[in-house]
Amino acid sequence: MRRFLLIAVGLVASFTNPVFANDHNNLDSGRPLSFDDAESIGFGEQSIEFGTGLVFPENSNVGGEFDLEYLNGIIRNGHIIIGIDPQVGGRVNSDDTDFDVGNLSVGFFYNFNREYDNVPAFAIRTDVGLPTGNNTSGLDFRLRGIASKTLGQFDRLHLNLDLNIKTDPDNGDRSFLPAAILGYSRPIGYPKRFDQTFLAELGVITSDNSNGGVLIRTGMGIRQQINRQGVIDFGIEGDIATNSHDQSQLKLKIGYSFGF
Repeated sequence: MRRFLLIAVGLVASFTNPVFANDHNNLDSGRPLSFDDAESIGFGEQSIEFGTGLVFPENSNVGGEFDLEYLNGIIRNGHIIIGIDPQVGGRVNSDDTDFDVGNLSVGFFYNFNREYDNVPAFAIRTDVGLPTGNNTSGLDFRLRGIASKTLGQFDRLHLNLDLNIKTDPDNGDRSFLPAAILGYSRPIGYPKRFDQTFLAELGVITSDNSNGGVLIRTGMGIRQQINRQGVIDFGIEGDIATNSHDQSQLKLKIGYSFGF
C-alpha cells in the first residue's frame, strides 16, 4: 500500500511539475516581441512555437511573415532552437513579393545564473542562419547577451545586446550589425491570478543598408496562458526609420506555443 501511494504521488507530481509546462512568463524572442529573457526552458522539456503576422512596410504592399521554432532543453540551464521564417508579399528594402521559405536557423541558449539579491540573471544565445531562402548565400551569425532583473515586486527588465554578422551580404548591405533592445514584462492580475504577462520593448537596430542609419524598434504585447502546456501571444511592433534610405514598418503579430 505504501509503495502504491508513493507511485501515485510521484505521478501526480510529474504531471503538475511546472518545469514541463509552457509558461506565459518565460519570454522568447518573436513571441511576440524581439527580446529574450535570461531563463532557459526546463531540462528535458520541448516546445513548438508558431507565429504569424501582417507586415505593413512604408510605401509598399502588405506582406505576411511566419515563423516556426522547435526548442529542446538538452542540458540543464540550456536549450537548442531550430527555426525557419517564411514570408510572402511586401517587405522592407525589397521589391520582391514572391513566397520565400526563409533561412533555416540553428541556435543555442544558455543561462549562467538565476537572479539573486541585486545580481541579474545572465544568459547568452547564439544563432547560425543557413542560406535556404530565395537568392541567399553565406552564413548569418548572431551573438546575443541577455540580462534580466526584477525591479520592485513584479516589474522586470530584460537587456538584449546583439552582434549580427553576415558572411556574404548583398551589394550595398552591411556585414556587421549591432543592436540593443530593452524589454519590459509584468504579470497582469497577480497575485489574484497568474495567467497573463504584459510586454513592451524599445530598441535600436542597425539598418541592413550601408547608406542607412538606425531603426527605432518599439512594441507591446500580451502572453496568455490557455492551459498548462499552451500559451497564445499577440502584439504590435514597429520599426521607425531615421534615415531616408530606410523604410519604416508596422507588424501585427499572433502566435502559439506548446510545451511537452
